Parts: sequence; structure tokens; C-alpha cells
Amino acid sequence: MAPAPPPAAGGAAEAATAMTPEERVAALRGVAEVCDGEEELPRLLREEPHPVCYDGFEPSGRMHIAQGVGKAIHVKNMVRAGCRVKIMVADYFALLNKKMGGDLDAIRAAGHNMIEVWKALGMDLDGVEFLWSSEEIRKRAGEYWPILLDIAQNFSVERIISCTGSMGRSAKDDLTSGQFMYPLMQCADIFFLKIDICQMGMDQREVNMLARDYCEAIKRKNKPIILSHHMLPGLKEGQHKMSNSDPSSAIFMEDDESVVNQKIKKAFCPPKIIEGNPCLEYIRYIVFPWFGRFHVLRKEANGGDKTYTAMEEIFVDYGSGALHPADVKTNLAKAINQILQPVRDHFNSSNAKVLHDTVKSAPPSLARILPSSSMLPMTLEERFMLLRSIAEECIEENELLRLLQEKPNPISYDGFEPSGRMHIAQGVGKAISINKMAKAGCRVKIWIADWFAMLNKKMGGDLNKIRTVGHYFIEIWKALGMNMEGVEFLWPPKKSTSRE
Repeated sequence: MAPAPPPAAGGAAEAATAMTPEERVAALRGVAEVCDGEEELPRLLREEPHPVCYDGFEPSGRMHIAQGVGKAIHVKNMVRAGCRVKIMVADYFALLNKKMGGDLDAIRAAGHNMIEVWKALGMDLDGVEFLWSSEEIRKRAGEYWPILLDIAQNFSVERIISCTGSMGRSAKDDLTSGQFMYPLMQCADIFFLKIDICQMGMDQREVNMLARDYCEAIKRKNKPIILSHHMLPGLKEGQHKMSNSDPSSAIFMEDDESVVNQKIKKAFCPPKIIEGNPCLEYIRYIVFPWFGRFHVLRKEANGGDKTYTAMEEIFVDYGSGALHPADVKTNLAKAINQILQPVRDHFNSSNAKVLHDTVKSAPPSLARILPSSSMLPMTLEERFMLLRSIAEECIEENELLRLLQEKPNPISYDGFEPSGRMHIAQGVGKAISINKMAKAGCRVKIWIADWFAMLNKKMGGDLNKIRTVGHYFIEIWKALGMNMEGVEFLWPPKKSTSRE
């Protein structure tokens, strides 16, 4: 029983022309346990021969079989149906979720490691584009952040908290403000990447539905179709979901043959019980989609060898007792080991092995060293007193003194929200403070918080009016003689939102 061959080269374009519209719908619908937008799916495929399908993953160390083999199966079906698949490598999301100790370099190494696993499995990379969230957001920040802010304005805090299940947390957890951003960012990805179909697990359905509700809120006609696939359970009794934190609950892509055999041997598999049986689930969602059959080798006294070509046949035999748990486990372990062997072989090669070992060791982040410029002709004490004179209160004065010793030109932050008329404290007060900071050797960055003003519904939430006010403020400071040589005004990039 050899592993199923990868799809033929040619990707989405060739696949779409080889299938009827009904077959394409069936291929995509077969991916999902639940489809939100079921009536919209046939129409989308009629109008768009190559819809954009979205999947994503959070690099977080070890990769279990549902992430590895399961995703390869789903991607194969999506490409076969003519989809252009965009997979978001959610490194920023993993950072927010404190995966790999919050070490972005280790997270990225884990992401590359996971891609290597899919390559080894034969994923059809002709029809797939891997996108790194950190890179896409940096390259197109002017598109991304207005979309996210618009989504945030349309939902309550309670609704966003209800979506935190997408990151493996609940409303009862003590969330950081960064983790609160997670569902907003995931929803924004859908519009940022112009996605037609979202294909993710059932645990992501709530946040994906947020995208459909957002379309309702902004009266956007074309909603993303949500395909939510089945979640493979853990191997132990009562485990509804596999867990990376419990190695015995799942098969991992790097498990060797003896480890797989031992885990399956200990797995929960009650005789004649089909419901809640993880071994049968593995056969249904991993073995059958991969091989198209399940081959049972056993003694003649136990019924002899038999090849099952449909899950219903297995259910009948197992429910009646004709198929024994011991025979299920032995042959399930054999099938899984056959699937995983190409991955093991791949990671025995030098380059892939180095990457894999890097992920296992989770190295610390690289040090970042900022360049410094020359000291201005003021003593340390003079610089300290000048900066201290700006403030009514200074938290940790000793730290300020040490900072000035170590950094001749520290970066100082100020900001303002353009919001109409400018009072004297904003005008003269800020000019005085900025000139003192510049004189003390600071490089002053002033953030023009136009998106903040929009969120705060200043100027009626009209971004063009808000920006006009921002330019007006700057002209006043120029007229007052603010030291513009030591100051940098920063504007968020200008781009439209997802209201298309």
C-alpha cells in the first residue's frame, strides 16, 4: 500500500477545466463538516473559475498529523477544484499568542519547518502560495490597518472576545491587549488578501463568521464562503481535540515508527463502539482520504485479510464485532507509518535536518543593535535636567539618567489626534517641549494619529478632514518656530478599506 501520488502538475487552471461545476462543488464541500454560504458556493464557482481560497497556520513547534497530513489532503482537494490557495504563515499571530516563548526568529524557523513537511508529503505547491503575515503587513500596511480598524469599529468588545477560541483560548482567560487583536487580524486577512473561500477547522468558525457579519454591517454583497473542517480528536478517551502540549494525545509528523506503534496501541478504541472512537476517526479523516481504502491484514482465524473501500463498511464490521480493535490498531499504525515515511526520509537530509533541529532547540532572538550618533555639546547633567524640566512627574529618574549615558540620541515619542481647533497647550506647549527634547539630543518622532481620531469619531470620522486638520496643526508649529530639524512627523499610510 504505497502513499497516494500528489496531484498532477498544472495547478488550479488545469484542474478546473478537468471537472464539471458539480464535481468542483462536491470536491470543496467534501472538505468541510459545515459550509456557511452553501447556496453561494455553486454561484461563486460559475462566476469565478479560480476562486481564492484561504488557509493559515500558526507556527508553534511540533506539528501533529491533522496539521500535516490533514492540511495536505484539504489543499489537494481545493487545488483539484480549481482554487488558488493562499496559506498564511501566521508568525505575527504566534507571537501574539506567545508561542515558542514569543521568539519571532524561532516562530519563523518553525514555519519553514512545517512547509518542508508539506513538501515531503507531496503537497501540490503549483497551486499554493505561502504568505508570511509579518511580511505582508509590512509591505502593505496602508491597506491592512484601515481594514482592521474598520472591522474593529463595527463590533463590540464582547463579540471580539467570543472569537478568542480561534487562538485556543476562552473568554475566561486573562487576555493581553495583543491577544485581543488576534481575531481582528484574522478577520482582516480575509479582506486584505481578497479571499473568496475560507477553509479552516471548526475551532476557527466563529472568527471566520465574523467576516461574514462584517460584510452585513458594511453592506458588502460578496461574502466569503466558510468551509469548516472536522477536528481530529485526541487519542485518549474524551479528548475532543489533539494538543501539542500532550505528546501522547496525537501522532506528530516527526514521530518514528516505534512511537507511532506505541501511541496507537495505547489509544482509546472500545469494542463495537463507533461514536467517539479516535482510531476510527483517524481512518476516516486521514487514511481513507490519503489511500482511498483501508487494508486489514489478519489471521484467517480472525476473518482473514480484507480491503475496505468505504467507511460505512468499516462501521458495519466494527459495530458487529467482525472487525476487532486489535486489528484496527495494528493496521492503522501501519498505514500512518507509510504516510509519514517520506517525511522521515526528507528530514534525514542535511538541510532539512538542520532546520528541524533548529526548531526543536528554539534558539533565542538575534540581538538588534541600533546605531548611535555623536553627543551634542551638553553635559550629561544638563541634558538630564533639561528633559526633567518638561515633566511634572518622571517615573524612574535613575533610568532616565542611565539611558542618557548609554544613548547620546535616544528616540522620544509624542503624538496628537487631529480633532479640529488647536488650543494653546497643544500649540505653544508642545513646541516648547519638543524644542527642549531636541536640544537635549533626542530624535523626536511625532505620530499624527489620524486613525486614532477616526476610531474616536473626530471630525465625523471623515479621514480626509482629519488629515487636513493634521497638516493645519503642523503649519502652526512651524510658525511658532518649532525645531523641525530634530523632529520627524509620521503619518500612517493612505489606503482604502475593504468596502468594495
